[in-house]
Amino acid sequence: FPPWLRERRDEYVKSDPCFSLLYGQPKARIATAEELIASMDETGIDLSVVLNAGWVSHELCVKTNDYILDSVSRYPKRLVGFCAIQPRAGGAAIGEIERCARAGARGIGELRSDVQGFDLADKTTMGPVVDAVLEHDLIFLTHSSEPVGHEYFGKGRITPDIIYSFVTAFPELRIV
Repeated sequence: FPPWLRERRDEYVKSDPCFSLLYGQPKARIATAEELIASMDETGIDLSVVLNAGWVSHELCVKTNDYILDSVSRYPKRLVGFCAIQPRAGGAAIGEIERCARAGARGIGELRSDVQGFDLADKTTMGPVVDAVLEHDLIFLTHSSEPVGHEYFGKGRITPDIIYSFVTAFPELRIV
């Protein structure tokens, strides 16, 4: 995440449900690109995929995507970037997919339909998103979770039945 987001963490915990779910606990660590690279160097990791969060706001998707794209451009042999979108933003989300793809993003994600407020299998909302992802040969990464087991921060409600509906609605899409 960009340094400005960590500095204003409390503000974003209060204003964005996804960020609150993942980073509402003070012990949840937020790392910058430089800190990630340092950690990779310390542990002998050559390459990392960096994902954005499932922001509710299209504007926060764009602002944090900017940081990811900048980080990937500064560390092209070390970082692979995935950018976030808010599918409910319609044409603006499609434009963001195109902008991120032109800037070198390799995928879109992590999306959180349960928090971002859209239905993964809704062809009206997701059809244009999937078309843009396919056109730019991107990977689509969505959060998923199991309906059983213990609760944990960020578990969410995107269960296998929801993922199955999405996969069958868009079988040509590369999905993680």
